[in-house]
Amino acid sequence: MIKQVIGTREAFDREITALRLAEHTGMVPRILDVDQDDQTVVLERLRSDPPEEDWVIDYARGLARLHMATGAEHDGQLPRQEIPDPEPFLRFVRAMDVEIGKAEEELVFEDTGKFDLLHGDPCPGNDVYSEQGARFIDLEGASLGDGLSELVYLRMGFPTCATVSETPRELREAAEQAYFEERGTKSGLEDACVRWLVEGNALVQRFERDGTDHLARVVDEDWFWYSTTARGRLMFRARVVAEFTETHPEMSALARRLHERMSKVWEPQPIDTRRTHVS
Repeated sequence: MIKQVIGTREAFDREITALRLAEHTGMVPRILDVDQDDQTVVLERLRSDPPEEDWVIDYARGLARLHMATGAEHDGQLPRQEIPDPEPFLRFVRAMDVEIGKAEEELVFEDTGKFDLLHGDPCPGNDVYSEQGARFIDLEGASLGDGLSELVYLRMGFPTCATVSETPRELREAAEQAYFEERGTKSGLEDACVRWLVEGNALVQRFERDGTDHLARVVDEDWFWYSTTARGRLMFRARVVAEFTETHPEMSALARRLHERMSKVWEPQPIDTRRTHVS
């Protein structure tokens, strides 16, 4: 398989670095040759079978193995995962005429200090399946950070992906359990979900993530991105966070108020619940 990275040198370097860091895991194709001048890489061709109905379990297990590829000793080899800025989200809430209450106290985000190898865009289509389970391609957005931010793709409807879909609860829970069993740890996922709710760049395609405040845009306009609209994505994410009454009570209450307001002033965009793989 031959891939040419069309874009910045940074994206090409990220992909090559991530592939080399993860090669020992078997979760990515092996590099066979690299042409730095043309930003081209020759990769092992991966077997690709139709995903099973419970593909999300293999997906989550594969993410765990990918995330475990790196540790603190790899600090500096890839960029750090970006920390969300809550201010655009708070401005958006005010523009929607929704009371913030004490939720701002729960919107203080910090670097978690983890060194997991993050794919950067683990969407259906960037994964392939075989008897060995899931493996991943297209790592030009790779970074080092907290793998929980990618495990919660299953809760948050694949936030950086063209197709938004809700994973049936029993499958999602089984997938999350498989991830934690693979890693030998277990952690709460609520904070990682809240981070995706406040992330305006998760409303647009990668090439549009150019510094524009997309949360400010969505107050006055809506736009389709493949399977649903920006407003549909926000409403779904708010609904998920509204359930976190035990761990994030103030943010949960805000999410409920926000979802109620959006439902009144915006036309709801339904999100499909899917067992099948969508690429």
